This record gives sequence, structure tokens and C-alpha cells, in this order.
Amino acid sequence: LAYAVKHIGMAYEKKAFGMKLSDASSLANALRMSETLSVLALPCSLLDDASVRAIAGGLAENCTLTSLDLSHNKIADRGAKALAKLLGESVLISLNLCDNRIHSDGGKYLGRALHANVSLRHLNLRLNRLGDEGGQRLIEGARKHAALTSLNLSCNALEEGAARAAAALLSGPSALHTLDLSANQLSEEAGRALHESMRGNTTVQTLDLRQNSLVADEALVFIEGQCQRNRQAAGG
Repeated sequence: LAYAVKHIGMAYEKKAFGMKLSDASSLANALRMSETLSVLALPCSLLDDASVRAIAGGLAENCTLTSLDLSHNKIADRGAKALAKLLGESVLISLNLCDNRIHSDGGKYLGRALHANVSLRHLNLRLNRLGDEGGQRLIEGARKHAALTSLNLSCNALEEGAARAAAALLSGPSALHTLDLSANQLSEEAGRALHESMRGNTTVQTLDLRQNSLVADEALVFIEGQCQRNRQAAGG
């Protein structure tokens, strides 16, 4: 199920775009009744916290949805809190929150939710505003999640605290094979910590560190080499 305006052409009117709270409430009621829906995509729908809270209420009673795309909306920390609560009750495998307005508190809510969740495999938070503390708490939650395979935290103003948490994640047992930390504020020291964490890692196949301040070329070369070895070992 996708929500969008199609073939509008020259009949463009601003009021035709975006999901209203009444729309979200109606959708929530439908989600409570659905027994077959597995994918819900609502990108670019001008969803705010109130709308997301309504939708999450419907999803809390749905046991079939495995993929939820809420990218390119206006979801902030209160919406993230509702989704975090949902993660403790749902069977979601993929959650896309790319390009929203989630700050530090939202990262903390989602990080705590990962402690209890057992189903999520893919989490995309690219282009949000987690900051270093929010990113650190989220990564610490991912460290305690046994099933997460891909995590995208690109463009979130992550710094040293988040880098240390990522290094701890990469050093321990994990199912993670893709981690995107590109376009953040990671320093050369962060690069060294990630370098050391990858020495014994046998699962991560992609670690994206582009557009940071990592000038330690040797560390980057080693990390890419280790990822390549892991891909080859996995048959990729």
C-alpha cells in the first residue's frame, strides 16, 4: 500500500498533497483490520508526529506488516517515541525513517526499543538530526540486537561518542553486515578506533565512512580490505 497523488499534471493544488490527521486515523483503523498487508510505504506524505502516532496505534494491533517506509516526512522525536513503542510489539523487518526531523531524544527512544525487539533487520535513519548523543544511544541499542543486519546513520552529525559505540558494536558478536556512517563529523581518532574494531570482524561487508574527517589512509585501506575479505568469505 502506498499513499500518493498520481498524474496530477497542471491541476496542482497544494492541499492535494500530504496526509491529514483524519487520513492517518482512517488508515490506522484499516490497519487494525488487515490480515494480509505486509508492506506500507508513505514517503513524502507530510506526516508529522500526530499522524505517525495515529498510524502507530493501528500498527500495534497488526501482526502482518513487515516493511514500513516513512521516509521524507516531518517526523520528530514524539513520532519516533511512538514508533519505538511499536518496535516492542511488531514483527517489522524493515523500517525506513530517512530524511525526517528526529533529534537526540528520538535516537534514545529507538535505541532502547532495539533492546527488546527481535525481528528488525534493516533500519534507515539517514538525513536526520540525531547528534552524537542520540547516535551513540541508538548504536548501543543496536549492539544488543541479535538480528539487525543493516544500519544507516549517514548525515546525522555523529562524533566521537557515536564512533566509540560503533567500534564496540563492530568488535562484538553481531549479525550486522552493512553500516553507513558517511557524511558525519568523525575524526581521525574515530577512524583509528573503527580500524582496531575491524581487525577481528568477520561479518561486516560494507562500512561506509566517506565524507568524514578521516585522514588516516592506512586505516581506511585496511577497513575496506577487511570488508572485501568478509564479502569473499560470505560468497559475495
